[in-house]
Amino acid sequence: MNIVLYEMKKIWNLKLLLIIVTLCALFFFLFMDFYIVYYPNGHPETEAVNYATQMIDQYGLSLDRKEYDEFIKKEEADIYSKIETYIKTNSIFSDAKIYTFEDFEKVYEKESPTQLETHAIESLLSEESDYILYKLQTLQSIESSYDVDFNEFLNEKEQLRLDKLQYAEKYHNIMSIGTFSNTVMYLTYFSRLAILAVLLFVAPLVISDRIKNLHLLQYTSKSGRKVFNHQFAAVILSAFLLTTVLLLVFGTIYSINETSQFWNNRLISFMNPGVFWFDISYGQYIVLFVIFLYLLCLGTASIVFVLSRYSQNIITLILKLIPAVVAFWALCSGVFFNTFSSSNTLYKLTKIFGIEPIICSCILMMGFIASFYIMKRERKIDTF
Repeated sequence: MNIVLYEMKKIWNLKLLLIIVTLCALFFFLFMDFYIVYYPNGHPETEAVNYATQMIDQYGLSLDRKEYDEFIKKEEADIYSKIETYIKTNSIFSDAKIYTFEDFEKVYEKESPTQLETHAIESLLSEESDYILYKLQTLQSIESSYDVDFNEFLNEKEQLRLDKLQYAEKYHNIMSIGTFSNTVMYLTYFSRLAILAVLLFVAPLVISDRIKNLHLLQYTSKSGRKVFNHQFAAVILSAFLLTTVLLLVFGTIYSINETSQFWNNRLISFMNPGVFWFDISYGQYIVLFVIFLYLLCLGTASIVFVLSRYSQNIITLILKLIPAVVAFWALCSGVFFNTFSSSNTLYKLTKIFGIEPIICSCILMMGFIASFYIMKRERKIDTF
């Protein structure tokens, strides 16, 4: 155990930690900051998230037809009333000869409205009117999506899967597509960052010893030949700890969005169009992401460990790591973009339900099997 801790100290050196911190900061501000600053992302996404939150407060995790009709009727009446009042109390509409919402609709449908009419339309889409027209359009979109039928888009196998899930009944859950899409993109970019950080973090351990020819000295004794085993343990433990730290840091940052209010809401929802092959909640989706990320990061660490063993110098290792990074980033997109849904890339390629955990487990197994093989071989290698 002391040797493992010693090898871990070699990994967790100040210079390398500063590189990782700098990398994480740059990556965050380049690719991930957007999903914090711009959530919800403009209009009408803001209105959709607000309506979902309002429905949850009033009806819980789902709403039946009666509750749905009640909500739509009440909100529409309120919006129409506010629009009529706004039109009557603002001269910009009378200047454009708009006196009622019915007049506004006729103008809105014109292909080439006049300048005054354009100003009137923009007024109802502005902050001054509290984006009232966006609210109406979002409500109408929600209304049209409550009873969507996916049958025409599915094959027989997929339709049987939805029947087994009782999809039509569960489709009346409440889940904001804006929240889900934002989370998916943030987690996808974060997975790429975690993979890159782990790869750079553990790669130097083995190659640095080989550059100094320390491995030749280790081969001279029985205990020395086991150092490779200790290095593997140090690499895996370091990868696990680094992944945990990254999850805590970037998970805490994402909590600013306060999406935890959807934690128990099911992903299958009329407000979250798409087809999901498993009936899981938003919270369970996050937990599964964490599990899959650990599998991929540990698999990455073990594969990098193998690549380092068969690299003679840092240049050779870098040339091997570049395609590895590209491959792992592509894999992150395949695994974490709309996991367990019909739009997931891996599902589109394989048509296998639940392909994502299978792929993650295979990466981990491949890395561990290759590592154990070379560790066993290392104990018997002849240096002369």
